[in-house]
Amino acid sequence: MTNRPETIIGESQMAFSKIFGGSGSKKLQKRAEELLLKLSKSLQSASAKLHVGAKAWAENNIGTLEEIVGEIIKIERESDRIKEELIDNILNRGAFLPQQTQEKHKLIIHMDTVIDACEDAIRLMWVGRNKQAPKLIIEIAEKCWRCTDLLQDAIKYLYSDFAKTIGLSREIDKVREEARDLKFRLYERLFNDSECSPKNAQYFYVLARRIIEVALRSEEAADFIRSLVMKYS
Repeated sequence: MTNRPETIIGESQMAFSKIFGGSGSKKLQKRAEELLLKLSKSLQSASAKLHVGAKAWAENNIGTLEEIVGEIIKIERESDRIKEELIDNILNRGAFLPQQTQEKHKLIIHMDTVIDACEDAIRLMWVGRNKQAPKLIIEIAEKCWRCTDLLQDAIKYLYSDFAKTIGLSREIDKVREEARDLKFRLYERLFNDSECSPKNAQYFYVLARRIIEVALRSEEAADFIRSLVMKYS
């Protein structure tokens, strides 16, 4: 059997049982599914709010930016709670076979790093709240939001349609490249604009790298998901 995407169609249920099934407690397995999907929604929400925060900052709406900072921090804390419940109360209780447990743990960690990246970016954005945000910062944040949107769907379709999961994971790669292109456009402007102080150029350089980490971590999660699909197809 080959691992081409077309061979995956029609085999979703078989692969689903290998990745997400098992001989353990069905109740715990169902709870794991609920929490994994909840975690995927959290990473998408955090990234969407990061984009809103960038727009508010560019519009000098510091009050909204402050609210967004608090909301993303709250999402990160709640996501840590979900992660702990998954690891301590489900994965450590033999709900899945050892290999499945390891794979789920890796997926959880990948998802958690996306949320952590959102928190790091919004906190650094808040540090520079008195600066004038370049428009490209907003565009980079929007691409990162798109990556997490696709990642949320890729995780969701792990439960029903592996062919869609493959397609979505590859789309994340493309959007991440678009975000990278925007990052270098920003760098070119920063370091060739005589009116931009070295201090500001350095700040926006670091901030852009922090924001794009959201896309990079999403891509890594997508690569891992794709490896699971290919492994069990």
